[in-house]
Amino acid sequence: MSEVAVVGNIAKAAAEIFLEATAGAVAARGTANVALTGGSTAAPLYAELQNWAVPWPALQIFFTDERAVPPDDPLSNYRLADDGILPNLRPDRIHRLYGEAKDLDAEAARAAADLRSTLGTPPRFDLVLLGLGPDGHILSLFAGVPSSGLRGEELVRHVAAPLQVEPKVARLTLTPMLVMTARTVVLQVAGAAKAPVLARALKGPEDLVACPAQWLRRASGRVVIVADAAAAAGL
Repeated sequence: MSEVAVVGNIAKAAAEIFLEATAGAVAARGTANVALTGGSTAAPLYAELQNWAVPWPALQIFFTDERAVPPDDPLSNYRLADDGILPNLRPDRIHRLYGEAKDLDAEAARAAADLRSTLGTPPRFDLVLLGLGPDGHILSLFAGVPSSGLRGEELVRHVAAPLQVEPKVARLTLTPMLVMTARTVVLQVAGAAKAPVLARALKGPEDLVACPAQWLRRASGRVVIVADAAAAAGL
């Protein structure tokens, strides 16, 4: 069951959960394994986190998805995080997806092996951060793509450039299994334009291909939807 927190400041509310999840993981297991997202809600969260006592040295940072671009490209999720919170961590604790790789299928296999070697088998995240796309996608699991409805034992997959979502470039993405098994998932949603798709994700008839965000319904851990009043208007 998802928790919906309707808040005035999405970044602050998400930062509070970030601190709770990571500090709890460090206390329990000595480390916290986090998957970062991109999108419009990421930069405000990264700025907000600078004001919180996050246990940065104990974090292992991964990425939910990445565009097929170099790490210094403006479209790169890695660059967005590097401009924000990554300077707080040791380089060896940052596990990026190599979007510039010539063979993205081979890169997906490499990234999956890194997940297993770092997090164990099966790998489990302490915290996964997500945004919600206008077509109902999370990660880079786009609506209307048959593979978006597959659980994904391969952990990381290469997906073709989306047809209806910008930017139209190929991606590397984690698969739904890593969302379903995470201890905590935070979905940040802002604005009235997202209200219909958020309502469909949480309340509509299940169709994982048409609305991949519905994978959140199958999560075994805590799922928190952090939304402003406009985005939550349809709930």
